[in-house]
Amino acid sequence: MKEQILHLDPHDDFNSARDKMGWTQTQRVLLVWPKQGQVLARRLDLLLLHRHAYRLGAHLALITTDLIVREHARDLGLPVFPSLGASRRVKWRSRPVRLAPARPHPAPEAVTLRPPKPFYSEWPIPRWAVWMFKSLFLIIGLGALVTLALALLPSATLTLTPAVRPITLSVEVVADPEATQIVASVIPARTVYAEVEATGQIATTGLKDVPSASATGSVIFTNLVGTSATIPQGTGLRTTSGAAIRFVTTQAATLEARLGATVEVPIKAEDPGLAGNVAATQINAIDGPLGLQLAVINPTATTGGTVSQGYAVTRADQQQLRAQLLEQLNQTALGTIEAQLQPGEFLANDSVALAEVVAESYSNSVGEVTNIITLTLRIATTGLSMSDAEARQVAQDALAAAVPTSESLLPTQTQFERDPATRLDAEGRVHFTLTVTGATQAVIDANAVRQMVVGQSISEAYYQLNGALPLAAPPDIVVSPAWYVEWYNRLPWLTFRLNVMLLSESVVE
Repeated sequence: MKEQILHLDPHDDFNSARDKMGWTQTQRVLLVWPKQGQVLARRLDLLLLHRHAYRLGAHLALITTDLIVREHARDLGLPVFPSLGASRRVKWRSRPVRLAPARPHPAPEAVTLRPPKPFYSEWPIPRWAVWMFKSLFLIIGLGALVTLALALLPSATLTLTPAVRPITLSVEVVADPEATQIVASVIPARTVYAEVEATGQIATTGLKDVPSASATGSVIFTNLVGTSATIPQGTGLRTTSGAAIRFVTTQAATLEARLGATVEVPIKAEDPGLAGNVAATQINAIDGPLGLQLAVINPTATTGGTVSQGYAVTRADQQQLRAQLLEQLNQTALGTIEAQLQPGEFLANDSVALAEVVAESYSNSVGEVTNIITLTLRIATTGLSMSDAEARQVAQDALAAAVPTSESLLPTQTQFERDPATRLDAEGRVHFTLTVTGATQAVIDANAVRQMVVGQSISEAYYQLNGALPLAAPPDIVVSPAWYVEWYNRLPWLTFRLNVMLLSESVVE
């Protein structure tokens, strides 16, 4: 079946579209709408084009995605497709239209309109009665207007000051290093670590015998080989029985080259003390190669070796010095840990404890003779810090829970005071007390106040409010306008004309 495809432009109207259709001789006409703009969106335009195509003996279809056009086309029985390809996949025909000739309508007869007669025109009522009825209706209307004005015009403002009372509560707060959030009265605690080092010294207190002088004497050297021998100063000699005591010659000597020749040489004990006082004939050995050429003996005992008492290190000295340094380091660690606190945190002083001894070095061991002992000590310490804001939150919640339902807490009046004393329990948790003080204000329901005094005289409302409500000051009642008070002296009868002002932001409105 032959078809004609006509593309509409964005500016086309019914006349231009009809002209494009012309006097087509095809059996089908496809009108393609432009992609942009709205064309022939009126139902009347589509109806006229449909009739024009019908007069030409052609079936009309529309190619468009315009929802309005598609809806009108369906109403008129015109096939509508989204594309030309879609129109060729199906068989389609447009619905015939009826071309009824226009029929002239007869002109309506001329009608003379007259105003209706009053309802009382047919009644046998005298004119004076009608006038009375009109006057009565007028009076009733005026009375209604006056009543409405008296109800809506006046207004009243009730200013109330709810009663205030102080409230104080002491709350025990527990800071737990294992906690991660606030639970009841338990808040998290943070462990702070610090290493500190110090060096100290004290005088030793132990007493010990200290060698003070070396023993002296003389020995006789004997030539055993017959050759000359030189004995240098500082030649070493010793005893051979018991513990070896060493001596040295204090001057040089020469032994002549003759078998059995002798020479006497002075000696001195190498170490001071009583050990150098040995009996005669105890010194009988020579150190070095001279021992193969010569013999030695002390003919008399050596004397002069003495001791005196001196100070030495004791275990108590070490412990005392260590305790002093630990106390000093604890104070240093306290300041070091406090310097690591974050803003808003505070430290439990008694939670600062020794974690481990990192290094410990004494200058002298126990028993060593010295007047001073020195210790260098380095320790690691830990402490528990807590958030002051979290502690206040616990106290604030406890205070709010203690307020009765008939009162409300005034947040601007709340103050906190923390007891500096803390207590560390066996589980490593810190206990401390926080005292919170504040003020509560009576809760007054404004709607209940309005219902209580609506329509009452000003004096009755004053005494009722002052007696029934917990107020800190007498109520203030202001009614306007002034002439209404002088004439009627009552509060308005409508509750929405009563304005209740409560001098507290925490009072329920």
